[in-house]
Amino acid sequence: ANAKVWLLLLLHFALVSMGRADCPLPQLNGSVLLSERSILQNNFPDTSEAFLECLNGFQRESGSTSISCFNGEWSAVELKCKKVDCGQPKPSPHMTYIISEGTLFGSYTRPICQRGYYLEGSSYRQCLVTGWSGKSMCSLIICEKPAEIAHGKIVTQLHKEDVVMDDVIEYSCDASYVLDGNRFMRCNDDGEYDSPPPTCKAIECQVPEVKFGIQIEGNPPYSYKSEARFKCEPGHTMKGSDTAVCEENDWSAIPECVQEKSNAADTTAKQTTAGVTINTPTTNTILNKIKEEQLTVYSLNGVKTAVILISVFAIMIGGVLWLVHHRHKQRGSYNTGEGQWTKEEELLPFQKPRYISSKSSNDFISD
Repeated sequence: ANAKVWLLLLLHFALVSMGRADCPLPQLNGSVLLSERSILQNNFPDTSEAFLECLNGFQRESGSTSISCFNGEWSAVELKCKKVDCGQPKPSPHMTYIISEGTLFGSYTRPICQRGYYLEGSSYRQCLVTGWSGKSMCSLIICEKPAEIAHGKIVTQLHKEDVVMDDVIEYSCDASYVLDGNRFMRCNDDGEYDSPPPTCKAIECQVPEVKFGIQIEGNPPYSYKSEARFKCEPGHTMKGSDTAVCEENDWSAIPECVQEKSNAADTTAKQTTAGVTINTPTTNTILNKIKEEQLTVYSLNGVKTAVILISVFAIMIGGVLWLVHHRHKQRGSYNTGEGQWTKEEELLPFQKPRYISSKSSNDFISD
């Protein structure tokens, strides 16, 4: 009887132990996961617990952070997690934020500085578990103090220690000097001036030129307030003052030499270099001279031709008169035979006159 009792008890304990089975490792999804302690646990016996936590970047919103094992099965997961919300970034002077992605975990925001300030630090900030990453601040844009210039000064009166963005610096030069460069410099948004400081150069005017005029006073170099005096060439009248003054920008009113109408055909062109005037004949003058020379040549040629024609005409007249006279003498005489010439005598070009008999003893015939 005792043996039967013990057998029944062993069977009962075996059946009870079979109903209390261990639970498997919990399988979780989404933003809930096992805690590090539960992950390291080897088994989960009946009535044991597994602990839960939220994924990184998430935080508990509601529900229990544990589950229980009963008869080999886990109880329902009640834990609910939501993303960490960093909220609005902490305000900073002269700074605003562009928030286009929201303020939840993982989103980005961009800090922007007001005009006249520049950003120092992070150009983007991200929402992390611990809050917004990085640091940003806005600093005043400052340009270096303007440089002094020789023979000049800074006109702008600065009532503050720093030159900030949009401040304008003005320069001027001493008397007898002129600015070379920009009179004004502006402080830009990059902390640099928009142009370098100007320089002051001594005023010097170029050699003045007056068409149809001659400089009679003043020599280069022409410094500030130097004078140059002019007179006009013959045939031209001066219009304006005969004296020009070297001013800050250029010469004061330079005179003008106007051509007189009566001398319009004899105009000469002037080439003035360094105050020296060289007169060169114009085209009209040259043409007139050429015409005069041609007329002179034509006149000489005409005289020569006339002389030659007159000479030829005189010779012809003389020959005709001689022939008429010779025939007349032959008709009025009688031939005695003495006047007959031999053939040799006729061939001789020059013979002394030979007298022939005629009515008068004074008549003779010459070759």
